[in-house]
Amino acid sequence: MNKFLDSYFKTIKKFLPEKTSETSVGIDIGSGECKLIELQKKADGYEVVNWSIRPVDNNDIPAALKAMLAKLGSGKRSIYTSVSGRGTLIRYIELPHMSLEDIKSSFSLEADKYFPFAQNEIYSDCFIVDNENKKKPMYIMAAVAKKDMVDQRIKLLSDMGIKVDFIGLNPVALANVINVLGVGEEGKSDKAVAVLDIGGSISNLSIFIKGNPWFTRDIFVGGKDFTKRISNLLGVDMNQAEMLKTSPGDQLEKILEACDSAVMNIVQEIKLSFDYFTTERNLEIGKLLLTGGASRLEGLPERMAKHLEIPVNYWDPINLVKVSSDLSKDELKKESLKLGVALGLALYNYD
Repeated sequence: MNKFLDSYFKTIKKFLPEKTSETSVGIDIGSGECKLIELQKKADGYEVVNWSIRPVDNNDIPAALKAMLAKLGSGKRSIYTSVSGRGTLIRYIELPHMSLEDIKSSFSLEADKYFPFAQNEIYSDCFIVDNENKKKPMYIMAAVAKKDMVDQRIKLLSDMGIKVDFIGLNPVALANVINVLGVGEEGKSDKAVAVLDIGGSISNLSIFIKGNPWFTRDIFVGGKDFTKRISNLLGVDMNQAEMLKTSPGDQLEKILEACDSAVMNIVQEIKLSFDYFTTERNLEIGKLLLTGGASRLEGLPERMAKHLEIPVNYWDPINLVKVSSDLSKDELKKESLKLGVALGLALYNYD
């Protein structure tokens, strides 16, 4: 059991057993879709050698997972997955300087001081964000997940005969992409950079300073809210509404009007988060980067930029890795914004 819970963070991968797999597989299990990335380390970087996205029909997650895993060939590999949403939390805490081992030992007994969960209901772990200034307290990122969530995920995969090497948190997996690969040209800024991962039901906002996360929160608005509003306003079924989000044709204005209240809910939550962050850290946000499948709503970056008054761009993590010549880059490009968490999970295998 401890093997699944030993760490959520890339920086303590050194405590995991030495890796012997030839490839690494990240599996992002969502309520609407499951996503998979198979990655291989090359001399000049990392290469996507396989990927898959499968819809979850009738809440049948095992069927979606089986369909994805059927694409994997033979060979040694490590498999990584994650949990997210209600029942998981990340906090940034100021503490006196001490070793990571001492922090983890003390925090395992005191986590309920920082989180609204009973100590016996959660798994917890910590990561040192900043301890360079010895004259000031250091900052740690602490994460918890409710035991029943993690245990259910373990059981789901074990019942399918899937041996998982690691279970993390979605926001930390996405942060791992930035930690290992950087942000890319889209995120170049002397100021803090925010990343908004818009999923089906939940959007996650993280703020980075020089590649390290300093703020993380979930916003419980996502692509399903966009789809429902389009369906209601235009009088179309949910499948048609889903297609109109990314291909509105001459109905763009109607689509944006339908989604306006959901978009503004996200914008208001982002503003509150930015205000808190700039007050606490005395540092402005330079730009916002959008990723995740639901971020592909036509006109969304321009709409958010207008209200937030900062540049808003798309951020495609797949641009930071190579793609095998056996794969269609065009097909991958169509879906790549959905694959950031899976990529971050696959990267846990590598230093």
